[in-house]
Amino acid sequence: MPEGGQQQQQQQQGGQQQQSKPWYDGVAGVDQEMVGHWQNAGWANKTPQELVVELTKSWKAAEKHVGVPADQIVRLPKDPKDELGWKQVWQRLGAPKEAKEYDFTPVKFADGTALEESFQNIMREAAFRLNLPKDAAVQVTNEVIKYLDSQDSAEKTELAAKLIEQKAALKKNWGPNEAANTFVANRAAAVIAEKLGVDPAKLATNALEGILGYDKVMEMFRMIGAAIGEDKFVNAVQPGTQGGIMTREQAIAKRTDVMNEVKARVRKIDDPAVQRELLALNTIIIA
Repeated sequence: MPEGGQQQQQQQQGGQQQQSKPWYDGVAGVDQEMVGHWQNAGWANKTPQELVVELTKSWKAAEKHVGVPADQIVRLPKDPKDELGWKQVWQRLGAPKEAKEYDFTPVKFADGTALEESFQNIMREAAFRLNLPKDAAVQVTNEVIKYLDSQDSAEKTELAAKLIEQKAALKKNWGPNEAANTFVANRAAAVIAEKLGVDPAKLATNALEGILGYDKVMEMFRMIGAAIGEDKFVNAVQPGTQGGIMTREQAIAKRTDVMNEVKARVRKIDDPAVQRELLALNTIIIA
């Protein structure tokens, strides 16, 4: 190859080598750490103009955090399975280190009743498992209690409406004998409750009315009362009558007879039998 040609080729190769070097090579202040940062950010192959744009964007984003205290910055773990790292994040956001730190004392039912300890323990374990901040756990529990209160209120309303229907059905079924039959039924319930050692109201209302209904429970006790003789004070047994439940007029006349017997000291006013008979008669008269 002619000498002139070799010289030209060498010049071209030197120019290519010079062009292959990055623009920042040999620039004062640019060290290996800076270049490594540019490479990690994908900026190493950009032109000076492009690099300036990227640096400006990065600086503007960083400006948002300038002056923010370190304790207000939360670093999220890169690994979603880093349980300890995420636990620390949730604790920074208000989650306690132990479930027992949740306090549900402020939460009450609508009537002011406090939450049962067993229910509080369930909510504590659930809140701790879900990493809820303390305030959030209280708010969630409060919403649960509000829902339970609304359900309880709706249920009570439904039961009240049903009770009205059942009392109306019983009133229609018993007709003019309602007062006397009610006395007999209540006396039967009292006798049974006394034998069982329970409150008569709880025996009827809590245990049976929810299953059978008020009207059926009262009719059942009336039949029991008749079977054990609790209806003797309300039955019309005077001569010339056809039996059955006394009328109001018969009850007034009978009460007069009883009071005359008391005045004549034939019977004593403090006798339980006398008091029960007067109660039955007054029930018929007032009703």
